[in-house]
Amino acid sequence: MEENRSPEEQFLLDMKELLEQAKRQGGKVTEEEVRDAFETPLNEQQYEVVRNYLDDNHVGIGRAVDIERLLTPEEEKYLREYGRELASLEQPDPDVLDAVKLNAMAGETEAQNELATYMLPKVVDIAKLYAGQGVYIQDLIGTGNMALMAGVKLLAPLSGPEEVEGDLAQRVMNAMEELINEDMGSAAIGEDALEKVNRVAEAAHELAQELGRKVTVMELVGEGEFTEDEVMDAIRFCDNKIPDIDYRQP
Repeated sequence: MEENRSPEEQFLLDMKELLEQAKRQGGKVTEEEVRDAFETPLNEQQYEVVRNYLDDNHVGIGRAVDIERLLTPEEEKYLREYGRELASLEQPDPDVLDAVKLNAMAGETEAQNELATYMLPKVVDIAKLYAGQGVYIQDLIGTGNMALMAGVKLLAPLSGPEEVEGDLAQRVMNAMEELINEDMGSAAIGEDALEKVNRVAEAAHELAQELGRKVTVMELVGEGEFTEDEVMDAIRFCDNKIPDIDYRQP
């Protein structure tokens, strides 16, 4: 444990690394791997926290979670149709694939394109690990494919072909996680905006009842609960649809 890291911070870091390990292993970990992932032995309460954390991220202990139950009908249809397209791709023999990887590492464009094509089914497998986390699987796959196409051009620093698939898979996972985090951030912003609109609308309604008419922005600001910027933000968020505010008056 680092000197400046508290036990709580270390616990959270260990959980995050365990989740990353599970994603690399197809969405599952063993009981032993769970126990070994933490610097200090887990008590029963901590183990329950870890198990719930893994479950929330669709990771199974001992076996993979049934991803199919997390998909919408539209996502299932998309996967069936896309899967039929990928089924026509022929995977090369291991020796041939190693040669393609080496050529891609050397910067040969044709080999890089071939390698990306061979890795497309892997992107689908990885996308399934992130299903049910607020982003449609087709968007995950699209983002993963873009990361793959970029990644095959960045293989030169690797030591050998045995590192290629792991490197590309990690790039794909990172891109999908970033997409999910961006989506969660947007949702949080949306919730904050909705809360602000509701608070301003409620205050405007109460003041309008007292005055017997619609209120102006500055009258609402004068009540001391909101700044002018906060009121204007709420008005903008709801496209001027707070009924008790007179938008024609300053």
